[in-house]
Amino acid sequence: MRRKAGVNRILSFGSAVALLVGVAHSPVQAQANAPSRPQETVALPPEFNREAYNPAVLHLQFTPLPEGRTTASGGDAFLDITLIPSSGKLEGVRVELTTADFRNQLRNLYVQLSRQDSLKVDDPQSPSRQLYALLFESLTTILQREKITTLLIAADRGLQAVPFAALSDGQRYFGDRYAFSITPSLALTDLGTSGDPGQRLLALGASEFEGLAALPLVPQELDRIGADANKDLFLNQEFTPDRFLEKAGESTYNQLHVATHAEFKPGGPNASQLHSGIGPISMGELAKLRKERQGVPLDLVVFSACRTALGDADAELGFSGLALQAGARSAVGTLWYVDDVVTSAYFVLMYRYLDQGIPKAEAMQLTRQAFARNLVRLDGDRLLGVNDQPLLLNLTPSQQRRVSSGVNNPFFWAGIELMGSPW
Repeated sequence: MRRKAGVNRILSFGSAVALLVGVAHSPVQAQANAPSRPQETVALPPEFNREAYNPAVLHLQFTPLPEGRTTASGGDAFLDITLIPSSGKLEGVRVELTTADFRNQLRNLYVQLSRQDSLKVDDPQSPSRQLYALLFESLTTILQREKITTLLIAADRGLQAVPFAALSDGQRYFGDRYAFSITPSLALTDLGTSGDPGQRLLALGASEFEGLAALPLVPQELDRIGADANKDLFLNQEFTPDRFLEKAGESTYNQLHVATHAEFKPGGPNASQLHSGIGPISMGELAKLRKERQGVPLDLVVFSACRTALGDADAELGFSGLALQAGARSAVGTLWYVDDVVTSAYFVLMYRYLDQGIPKAEAMQLTRQAFARNLVRLDGDRLLGVNDQPLLLNLTPSQQRRVSSGVNNPFFWAGIELMGSPW
């Protein structure tokens, strides 16, 4: 459905991260580490400071104790957290945890998000606060000292389902404070810079299906993302499995955006499908793109569909992980069944930032901030964004009702995640 490695390995990435500090055209949100302030109270438009760009690698390694053993304090696992800032100086901490408690907090957070409840970030015992404290509190001083703005998070299996953007320190959400991306493997992550920004966007989508609900906003989403002069668009009957594989394999395109229904099923890539305008596409077909795109990988693949960032033991990170395995440098997917009105608006706004030459993780951070700060709002039948620029037009009464109460709750923006390279 749509929307509804060890320390020695990490050390080798220090020099690569250091090189990225001087990357041209790498702006970052100016207030990424400004003094804390209460959340959802300051409606400031996102701002940039190119000089502040400072990425780092963060490795989260989960180590369970042998069955039946616990620590003196009752924990049954360790979380080893290793940070490599651009200076290359490794910083590491070890945190004890109880696996059952961690799972309960994560489950409770997902329940709050699914119901669009308040995350109660004023309460230190809330799931959002508890998970933040476990994963990031011990690094807060180091992150602030190093003035880190952007994180490439290498997360062990079991940690990849954490909605990092929705975690809070009690003052700001992690997704407001930091730009970030997730990767299942640093060894498979391309740390080079993006290719020629003048290349093209391939946009494919389907709004009409047999046996599945229509997606009426897909045509408008595809029409409004990216610049028309640098985009090729294929909708409904023009979006065929053959055209998808043929066009995505062409080196002319550096960005691929797919808006449709998706079905992730256990059993490996061949069991999961994206729906084209004439029928399903097995996600096992993505493997063909690695061969076609050798030497010229896709810079970004976006799946505007439901739960495309979660998988199983056979396909970590779902469709997005498969895109990385197929050679893409970065991929965007979703952690839960997100609202189609908000998803379309999110991507329209995200591409506006990308089209300004802003790195991918920062483009998503700025988009999250716009939603969290109530800068995305309904005006009649239009959904407006930053500076009241239209994102979507001619919304139906039903679509209007779904966003009439506002879209600042993390349910609407924290489930859309970037995988792979953040730049």
